Amino acid sequence: MVVDGKQVLNFCTNNYLGLANDPRLKAAAQMAVEDWGVGPAAVRSIAAHWNCTAGSSQRMAAFKGVEDALYVQSGLCANQAAIRPWWARKT
Repeated sequence: MVVDGKQVLNFCTNNYLGLANDPRLKAAAQMAVEDWGVGPAAVRSIAAHWNCTAGSSQRMAAFKGVEDALYVQSGLCANQAAIRPWWARKT
């Protein structure tokens, strides 16, 4: 984005990589809507599993070269899964 005439990165939106207007992603999104519809507009844990997402964890794990991958619905959930709360830590 441009602020005061300077090109800057915007890390306070869901588009901080600037991909929302990428023509390839827009075309892929349009194709997905045609194929799958718009969905229930909810996260996977609420809306359940769609065939178009089947195997995505395994593909991500293979891409990263790890045994398995886990998708969570938000950054908060990721932090809750990865960071032990202070009250659960041994002193």
